Amino acid sequence: MRYLHEVEADEIPVCEGQYHYLRGGEPIGQVETWQVTRLPDGAEIVRADVDGRRLMGGANLVTHFRRDPKGRPEWLRMRYGRGEVNAAAHFTFEPDVIQVARQAEGFPRRQESMDVPSGYEVDYHPVIAHDYVWRAYPERAKGKEWAIPIFSPNLWKEGGEVLTGRSVRFNVRPLGPALCSVPAGEFEDARHFAITLDDGVEALAWFDEPGIPLRWYYPEKEFDFVLVAYTRYEGGSAG
Repeated sequence: MRYLHEVEADEIPVCEGQYHYLRGGEPIGQVETWQVTRLPDGAEIVRADVDGRRLMGGANLVTHFRRDPKGRPEWLRMRYGRGEVNAAAHFTFEPDVIQVARQAEGFPRRQESMDVPSGYEVDYHPVIAHDYVWRAYPERAKGKEWAIPIFSPNLWKEGGEVLTGRSVRFNVRPLGPALCSVPAGEFEDARHFAITLDDGVEALAWFDEPGIPLRWYYPEKEFDFVLVAYTRYEGGSAG
């Protein structure tokens, strides 16, 4: 696993694991390795390495995300590579503003501020980051479909515009508890959601009790991201 910042001595292990990326049920060669740690004050750090080096034209993404003791995003650092694109960025999350510092190789460093709706969550693209689904779904929705505000770094822009931020809304609908079987194990009563992204693409997602994504599936595209290894440490909880 590649790191932006190594684990410090005061970080307590919570859990770690790995996802395989599939299409039509077959591995595409991209693997995601991740871990969650907790600081003494209750803040959590999520590290992820999406490794596409074995996939022709595959994307490589290494992230370091911190949320405060109440579960709100504090900051995100990421390094991204795809083909000839190499870029890095730092995002600082405030209640309704996000500060962005980013640079693509061969282009000037950019600093920007972006207004976002209050109560937003962050989708920074690794599967382990997809817990925004249950974090953002409010109790007052009472099982109904709900539009949730999401901030997401843009990986698909070209040149100096890569890693710009975008503010979107995804529609989320709980489907009720369901059995979820993945290579990492069998999970009874997994949290189950249907998600409609801002471009209309639909996804299905399953989470264990602490909120770790077990599977993320796009029925129309037959993309499937499944948990293949999972370790929780005694006393650790990621929620």
